[in-house]
Amino acid sequence: MRIAFITSHIYKSTQWNWFSEELLQRGISHIHIIISDDYPLMADELEKKGVRVFVLPHHSKLSLLTNLFKIIKILKQEKIDLVHTELPYGNLLGQTAALLAGIKRRITTCENASWAIDNNNRKQLWIDKLTYQLAKKIIVLTDLSKQYLIKNYTVPEHKLITIWHALKTEAYQDISLQRIEKLKNELQVKEDEFILGMVARGEEWKGHIYAIKAIALLKNKYPNLRLIIAGIDETEKYGKQLRDYIFNNHLSDYIRLIRFVTDNVALYRMFQIHIHVPVDEISETFGITYIEGMISDCPQIITHSGISCFTAKHLENSYVVDYKNEKQVAEGIEYLVENSDARIKIAENAKRLAENLFLYSDKVNKHLELYRTL
Repeated sequence: MRIAFITSHIYKSTQWNWFSEELLQRGISHIHIIISDDYPLMADELEKKGVRVFVLPHHSKLSLLTNLFKIIKILKQEKIDLVHTELPYGNLLGQTAALLAGIKRRITTCENASWAIDNNNRKQLWIDKLTYQLAKKIIVLTDLSKQYLIKNYTVPEHKLITIWHALKTEAYQDISLQRIEKLKNELQVKEDEFILGMVARGEEWKGHIYAIKAIALLKNKYPNLRLIIAGIDETEKYGKQLRDYIFNNHLSDYIRLIRFVTDNVALYRMFQIHIHVPVDEISETFGITYIEGMISDCPQIITHSGISCFTAKHLENSYVVDYKNEKQVAEGIEYLVENSDARIKIAENAKRLAENLFLYSDKVNKHLELYRTL
């Protein structure tokens, strides 16, 4: 079985790195085609593992047509017989190219079920509809997403299969103090600072603003609180909006926006509280950051969205708050700051749950079983 993974809009991805590692260990041949407007770090990381990677630049609408023919050529040259696509251009070009190349085994992963409808984006809606039509099987990340696609896209249930994201638990064990200290030095974190963290790319539905407003409510009472938000590009529109809000509300000493860090695992270990507060139940289709926080022994303040709808229990393994509610986020921060025993209990329970539910080998086994059924 020769597999081609075709993706777009990804700069760095631990999940894809792990997936390739597992496939290579099992002797399964695959390539990765990445459509991107700049050269993604993921390409270098995959190539170092021995994966054949093709990076196709996207600069304009004309790039879509050019890359479509490039992908068809690559699929034929590499003798690919199964295509697995993800994210907008990965889906649009990957599914179309596979069809035109005569490849019958076509799979897509639905990373965000509701984005097109939530944002009234006709282009993405059209891409999603075409993708779900062309794909033989659609991997959804939770049963919430499955029901959403059945209801809003009339996707037949037999085309849908639920496979959760997962973690290589060993990657989160025995993290040295040196790794954490190195990251603290890079981010200029001081010893007397109490670090709150978010890891969420620049999408409004991720709820960054409610964590930011919570800091505004608490900064006078807890002047040593610091919020680090990773995943924000300040050169983009949304990043600029957050930056301006922080500056205009005199929060620059308390909140830092960063695009990414070199050691994401150590980042979670550096957080004393992890915050992830998407604005509704379905907008966060899964939420890998939830399970990374869980496995990292990090107490979390969260909303019920994506996978947390099935895992999060208030004051047992997380502190659950309502959607779009900075006051409750602030109350959660204050509760966990003042109650170290609660922080420890919540973190330990969450870690134990993550170790049982999100084994990476299980995820890969389910994918391979699906591939073989086609």
